[in-house]
Amino acid sequence: MGNQVAQMALVAPDEKTYDLIHSFICGSSADDIANVCNASSIPEQARNEAISEFHKRNTERAATILTESAKQKLRESTKELSGSAGGKRMLKSHHGTYIRAYDTEWKVDLMRGEPRESEHWYVEDWRGKVVFKAIHSPGRFLRALSCGKVDLVPTHPHDCPALMWKPFKNSDGTWSFLSIHGTWLSGLKNNVVCCMWECKSSEKFTLPWW
Repeated sequence: MGNQVAQMALVAPDEKTYDLIHSFICGSSADDIANVCNASSIPEQARNEAISEFHKRNTERAATILTESAKQKLRESTKELSGSAGGKRMLKSHHGTYIRAYDTEWKVDLMRGEPRESEHWYVEDWRGKVVFKAIHSPGRFLRALSCGKVDLVPTHPHDCPALMWKPFKNSDGTWSFLSIHGTWLSGLKNNVVCCMWECKSSEKFTLPWW
């Protein structure tokens, strides 16, 4: 299994993570494990403990250490993002633009300049993931489509898993969000909001308060 798959498993842990990481460890070197841990922002202590177990040929224990560390990091990221100040945030892209929710249409794009009410979002914790609720009434949520598009829907998150995003705090302090389809929320330079398969600069956001 490649480093990228292992990195994705640690960035967005789920019920398959342990098996994926164990398979990766069994076919990798200590340097491979260290590189994936660093790219996934796994804490240094967990990384070192896992590599130590790897050298002892305790691959199952090494996989357990990394899986539990990844899950803990996800829990902390979710709590940090949604737990205080009502989750009142704006989503500012790498290009200096803000994700805007339209009031009269079920769509989003990126807006340049001073943010206004349409760029205000409520970030809500939802079973270890987050949902983005636009400020407009009636309530509408940011949804990822399997084709890579992003739109707004009035559906409650309980009835629509595509509204849920796994938050990942990057080492530079920015945030990235993984959709149910395995794609990343993206704000492109041409002001389009969509989802992409790789997490690069356009898939990183800062989250100023409003």
